[in-house]
Amino acid sequence: MLYRPYGKTGKNISIISAGGMRYANPQDVDAMAQVPLEAARLGINYFDTAPLYCEDKSETILGVALKEIKKEGFEHYISTKSNADNYDDMMRDIEKSMRIMNIDHIHFMHCWCFLSLDKFEERKKHGAVKALQKAKEEGVISHVVFSSHMSGEDIAVVADSGLFEGVTLGFCAINFPFRLEGIKAAYRNNLGVITMNPLGGGAIIDHADRFCFIKTSREQSVLEAALHFNLAHKEVTSALVGFTSIEDVRSAVKTVDTFSPITEEEIDMIKEKIEDGFNQLCTTCNYCKDCPEGIPVAKLIEAYNYYILYNDPKKVFERLKWHWNVQDLSVLERCSECRSCEESCTQKLPILERFENMKALRG
Repeated sequence: MLYRPYGKTGKNISIISAGGMRYANPQDVDAMAQVPLEAARLGINYFDTAPLYCEDKSETILGVALKEIKKEGFEHYISTKSNADNYDDMMRDIEKSMRIMNIDHIHFMHCWCFLSLDKFEERKKHGAVKALQKAKEEGVISHVVFSSHMSGEDIAVVADSGLFEGVTLGFCAINFPFRLEGIKAAYRNNLGVITMNPLGGGAIIDHADRFCFIKTSREQSVLEAALHFNLAHKEVTSALVGFTSIEDVRSAVKTVDTFSPITEEEIDMIKEKIEDGFNQLCTTCNYCKDCPEGIPVAKLIEAYNYYILYNDPKKVFERLKWHWNVQDLSVLERCSECRSCEESCTQKLPILERFENMKALRG
């Protein structure tokens, strides 16, 4: 395993970290606890979880695993989250997570999922960020961090605020243009960067034939290519992989054996290759962001990717709801069909046609 510094915290984090969002059978707590335990045995030392993950069993599963991880003496850092927007609720959530996992300290506590800069301001105004800072002063948590699905431009605003020591954000071969400014701002501010969904929520692996263009050599697997693309960015501390099973852990860890740093020029070549190879899939370059009617075009069209890949409307609307916080398609009623989004789209995608398709899929 290889390790990188997490910002200026003094902690070195494994470049593959263990996500607790995708356990195959979360109701079988003891069996699933073997997954993070295997990760620890293979050198992974960063374990991410959250309330509500895996039918609200993720923290319980990690808590069971931690008993053996501690017993066997493995270095470990615990990351969990709260979306509380006020002081008291944040403090209660911290205490609840520690109780569920049977621990007395959390290493990385996230102000969970800023969906907009307005939400960031609300967390500050109502005391959630202050609670995290107080918990750190009291030694209950080590580091105040945040997670976000915002654009890189907005993430940069939060990274520049000086309130946080790290960020967890989505970053992969599918959406890298949308978040690139965010990871650069985090790096500039000496924040740790954990990239969630480095496999595109599984889409890259589920459609390996379609995404084979991200490979840089014939011998490389698509799994290796996807994780290596993440880790090739010096700004990235660790790629957070959601493990369903022990085999997932072993497969991900093996990719470290074949990873080696590459130059900025090589990264740029890979990016060009990805952009050229996407065909009809949106790369979320976000050039369509200035819709005169305020429609979040990139979010909608990125979600439509999942219809192209899976031919399943449910995946589109789950993506909109849970990843982008777009609860319905009422925003499309504002569309004036000015086509400014299509004119600015670098891929010349039929955006308005996809809007109509999405409305038809919703029924």
